[in-house]
Amino acid sequence: MTHSPVESVAGAASDGLVAALDATVARARGSALYRERLAGVRIRSLADLRALPLTTRADLQAAGTHGTRALPLAEVCHYGESSGTSGASNSTWLTAEDFRRDADAIRAAHPDVFAPGRVILNRFPFMAAPAHLIQLVAQRGGGVAIPAGNINWDVPFPRALELARRTGAHVLAGLPLEPVVLGELARAQGIDPARVGLDTLFLGGAPVPPAFQRCLARVWGARVIELYGSTETMLLGTSCSAGTLHPETALACCEVLPLDGSDEGRLVVTTIGVEGSPLVRFDTGDVVRVTSACACGDPRPGLVVLGRAPDAVEIAGRRLYPYDLIDAAAGAADVLDSSVFFIVILPGRVLVRIETRASGAGDATAALRARLPGVPVEVEPVEPGMLLDVEMLSRSPHVYKPVVLADWRRPGRRILTVGEGMIEWPRPTWAEGRRWLRRTLRTAARRRRLGRDLARGADG
Repeated sequence: MTHSPVESVAGAASDGLVAALDATVARARGSALYRERLAGVRIRSLADLRALPLTTRADLQAAGTHGTRALPLAEVCHYGESSGTSGASNSTWLTAEDFRRDADAIRAAHPDVFAPGRVILNRFPFMAAPAHLIQLVAQRGGGVAIPAGNINWDVPFPRALELARRTGAHVLAGLPLEPVVLGELARAQGIDPARVGLDTLFLGGAPVPPAFQRCLARVWGARVIELYGSTETMLLGTSCSAGTLHPETALACCEVLPLDGSDEGRLVVTTIGVEGSPLVRFDTGDVVRVTSACACGDPRPGLVVLGRAPDAVEIAGRRLYPYDLIDAAAGAADVLDSSVFFIVILPGRVLVRIETRASGAGDATAALRARLPGVPVEVEPVEPGMLLDVEMLSRSPHVYKPVVLADWRRPGRRILTVGEGMIEWPRPTWAEGRRWLRRTLRTAARRRRLGRDLARGADG
């Protein structure tokens, strides 16, 4: 990249952008994190911003739970934490206006998807901000939301599918794996997912590369929209009708710091649309590529989010990111008329396990090799249920309102603990238990074989 880091995504500097960045710095000084490091700092040009040190995830963790909060508690309405999948959790505090800005940006970008009368099955986990954004999009006129977070025993996967069908839902909003699981559940019930009625999959929280999007679009007969952001930064962008992820330049200033000898770079974000926990030059840890000239006509550049830098895999002289691996695996699975796959990185090769009912289908190995040229690959077709046990998912627990009193003199369940009062786990039938045991033993045997291969490779 030869262009300047900020201009690579944000576009040419403007008085409005510089003023917004200066206001962010002023707000950020209200937090313990930035009180001293930004003392006396003013932003009068993009060069002033670039002169500031990066904010790292380690900085956020060292700041503690309240360290990023720039406003009194009386002025915030939401506390959130990152999932911790890439390390310790980070804390963020948000105002009602923080949510409103993001919700309005989502609706403005997709007025046809989020419109009055459109039913949205909201499967984002409710500890994460996207779930609340979807609810607010609906409350502000963007449809009818069904709050059915997927980390919620009261709305297990079978009930979520039933809700989508019974309400005539148009949009599924959730993590990228959600339509995979619901699609397999539908097929297990003899239902073609494309006939459920969903016309849009609004997905975020993990990479959704093109081959994976095409696979999901084929299975559901639906459009796929990618949502990108983080707990720390909130909304950063959504994909357009041409599939390009455009950053929301009114909400965040994005820099791309080039990696040596590569057209890829680390994404650094200064939030503009966050008051509760503003961040200045936050190193997201995400590696991205910048694109331009989108077919949709949007003058804003595009981003291809490859994944976190520590998640990159070095194999056969290549550096592969989660985006690359998921894209390749999804393409191979699509050849076998499947969307259920699991990737295993082994010494010197990539193993992709794919559930498939297809016999005599296309060459999935050739498809995988075409997407990962020069990388030794292996495709392992497995029978349905080996990677995603729909049978056990369908036996979700029955959930009750919590109780602390049980009268055994009356008919009904004889409860002895609070836990029993909340959840009653179903007992699998003998046949279900036998199938579960067979799958478990076969998976364990495969794990042992791969472990022996790993040990032999290390000895060699």
